[in-house]
This record gives sequence, C-alpha cells and structure tokens, in this order.
Amino acid sequence: MTAPLGTVAELISSGARRHPGRVAVVEAGGRRLSYGHLADEATRLGNALRERGLEPGDRVAVWLEDSVDHVVLYAACALAGLVVAPINVRHTAAEAEHVLTDSGARALVLGPAVQDKACDISGIDDLLLVDTGDETDYRAFVESGSVSPLSEPRPSDLYILGYTSGTTGRPKGARLTQCSVLNLARINALSYRLPLGSVAAMTGSMSLVAVVPAHILTHFYVGGTVVFPGRWDVGSLSALVEEHRATFTYAPSPLLGEFTEAIRARPAAWSSLTTLLHSASKAPPEALRNLADVAGASLIEGWGMTENSGGLMTVTSPVDRAVLGDAVFDTVGRAVAETEVRATDAEGNPVTADGTTVGELWVRSPCLADGYWHQPEATDAAFRKGWFRTGDLGTVDPHGYVRIADRRTDLIVSGGMNVYPSEVERVILTMPGVAACAVVGLPHPRWGHTVAAAVVPETGAVLTPEDVTAHCRRFLAGYKKPTIVRIVASLPMTHSQKIARHQVRGLFHG
Repeated sequence: MTAPLGTVAELISSGARRHPGRVAVVEAGGRRLSYGHLADEATRLGNALRERGLEPGDRVAVWLEDSVDHVVLYAACALAGLVVAPINVRHTAAEAEHVLTDSGARALVLGPAVQDKACDISGIDDLLLVDTGDETDYRAFVESGSVSPLSEPRPSDLYILGYTSGTTGRPKGARLTQCSVLNLARINALSYRLPLGSVAAMTGSMSLVAVVPAHILTHFYVGGTVVFPGRWDVGSLSALVEEHRATFTYAPSPLLGEFTEAIRARPAAWSSLTTLLHSASKAPPEALRNLADVAGASLIEGWGMTENSGGLMTVTSPVDRAVLGDAVFDTVGRAVAETEVRATDAEGNPVTADGTTVGELWVRSPCLADGYWHQPEATDAAFRKGWFRTGDLGTVDPHGYVRIADRRTDLIVSGGMNVYPSEVERVILTMPGVAACAVVGLPHPRWGHTVAAAVVPETGAVLTPEDVTAHCRRFLAGYKKPTIVRIVASLPMTHSQKIARHQVRGLFHG
C-alpha cells in the first residue's frame, strides 16, 4: 500500500511518476511542460541554486511575472527544501526591500517587468541574483544544475513565507510548511469539486501568495493542467476557456458583471466549466445572484486567508441555493473538509450558533501556518491551541453557514487585494509636513472599496492631495495608493484618544 503524500516535494515527484507525459502547465501561445519535464527542470534548477551555496531553509525571494518558469521555481524550491518569499509584481522597490530584509533572503529571482524597480533596492548586490529576463543566460543557469535527486524535505519544513499586512503596518510572513500547503492542495481540490485532470484557466497572479497553493498545486493534486492566459480580459478568457475546455477559473469581484454578460451571450463557450470561483473580496449579493443565474451550479463562493496556506476555510455547494434560496449569497458557505469554524466572544469561548450572535471567527484546519516569521508575540496572539483567530467578525448559524459581518478590523479589500490602513498611514507619515493621518475604505461600485486618506498638515505646512498621492506612489503598489485625499485640520478621536475610524469616513461625505 502506497504511503500518503506528506510534502509538496512528494507531490511534484509523484506527478512525474504517475503521468510523466501529461501537460502540467501551459503559457497561451508559449511554453508548455509535462509533469515529467517539470520535475526534471525543477530538479536541475534546485541543484543549480544549491550548488551556488544555498542550503535547505534558505529563503528565495521571487519577484516574477506569471510564466512556466515561475511554476518551475516553486517546484524547484519544494524539491530542494528552499523557502519561497513571493513579492507582488505591483509592489514598489520599498515594499520589495521589506520582504528581502525581513525574510533574510539569500537569493532574488527577477522577471523583466520589475528590473527597473529592482535597481532601487539597497543591498541587492549581496544576493544571488537570478534574472529570467535574458532567456539564454537563464536557460544556461538551469542547465548548469545536476540531475541528481535532491534530499527530501520533511513535512514540517518551511516552504513559503506569505507576507500579509497587519495592524503594525509592516507586512509579516506567515510560515507555510510543506505539509500545510500539501493539505491545502488536497482540501481545495475537494472544495473546488475538481475532476481528475481538471484544466484551469488561471486568472490570478502567481505573485499573490494564495495562487500557487490554492490553485496551481491544487490542480497538480488531481493531475490537472494550468493554462496562463497572459494579459486577459473577459472576452479573451472566454476564447481560452473554449479552446482548452477549461473546467476551472476564477472571477474577480470587479468583473462579476462582465462575466455574467459574457456567459449569457455565449453559454456554449463556458459550458466546460465545472467550477467558477469567486472569493477574496466581498461582492454585492445581487451581482453573485445574477452570475449564478447564468453560471448555474458551477459558481462557488468561499472565504480564505494567507494564514490558511492561502486557501478556503468555507465554501458554498451546489445544494445551498436550493436550501437557502437567494440568502445563500449573504453567506460564504460552510466549513470545508477537515476544518472547523466557530464564532467566539472576547475570551475565545464559542458563542451560540444561532446565526444572529456576532463573534470573532476562529478556524481550526490542517492547512494553518505554524506562526509568523520572527514574530513570537504576533504568533501567540493569533494562534491559540490549534485555532487561528481570523480577526473577522461574523456569525455561524445552526446549519453551519458562515456570514461575515465585517472584514478584519480596518481592512480594505479593493478589487480582491488586501490593503491595511496602517501600512498606508506609515508611508504618509514619512512625508515632510504631515502631522497625522487616517486611512479608511470607502464603497466603490467596481472595486468594492477604494482607499481614502484624511491628512492633517503640520502648523505652517502646505500640502495638497496631489502631493500626498505622489508620495504614496513612490512607496506603495498602485492598489494601495489613496484615490481620495482630504486635507483636514484635525481627526476625530475616541475618549481613549484613538482615531475614530467610523467618524473619519464622514469626512469624505458632503
């Protein structure tokens, strides 16, 4: 009897043995690799990195566009016991530098789109730099690695440092292990209802922490194929789904209306889909209802987090609409397999599961991170005896359906991207002439929320909204930059002299 898989490394090796000729990953109009060739190339790349002095447990920062090479790099790090520290391709040099410094990365893998930004990172010369932009040099680097099998990592070994922001204003690295990520691949495959050999039309960016564990490795678990569309819109995605007979894709919140119209206009092009996922940010129930009317049972809604290896903790099922009617679109479904969700009071005691009592949502799952990188206090505060305190407020009804009352305290979710006000505030406060500031999210018809900043100048200082926006553009990714700035004389405060954020929102009305 074959022992169950315990690591992502075993998942990669197992795929090569079981179906070496099956296509694992495709770039639309570009490269494709079979499972066998993926494992071979990943072994060479892993050895090339090891032969340049990297040891198991060393961190490899990855600032790279979506590509077959990006997938190979994740596989190589899994096989070699190295730790991936992904950097969003939309991040600035300052944001990337924080990941490099905090993780203690020994290598940086760059793509062509971020070359110019990388020049502004201090200390970059101390890293092993791997440039994928020069195809000839990069191929030579990969081919320089031997084909000798790499020593197998342990299930508890660190695999991904998933940087997620928090109330401190500085992103912290969630420690995702070989085992937690493998568990996520298995459970997500069930949650997504993936058929064996599922084909994913991959709309999410690999530079987001969740995409590799939650989508790509999940498809590898079922021997599936991942297709990268390159730059896409809903029209070109429709053609891609039809061409590849894709069974899975993801619909971002801002595009729900466009997906609805596209499927209504050409239902045959989308007929191969068994799963159309929406997650990551709250969407108007009406938009989900309209999409479900044309997509049918293929539409699923879920709730996940980086700390759960980037994957789902709850999900809807095909029977939910029959049970709840349109009220299902007010929920994020029920706990996924092997996972528990409960609402708790301030002391962590479960509150009554009556669907009306709001509490902080806690999760227990085999996919949870084992803490935060070099942050024991934050780890102790968030992880309690096998449970993770999500910080989200919500309810759990007697049938297990979870409703989110509010996202994490102060969190802004704009177009599916998480923006923590404290991180934006920290950048604004470095600007000369700023005495105080407060950042909040305001409703936006397309993105769900948009970032708004109220800024108090120092006495005698002259600031304009344009000055603040330009300063933020230098240090923050575009989706974090305030789109609305108000220069104000003072900020509303609570009796304990904390910023009253609910009152700050009122500064932007009228």
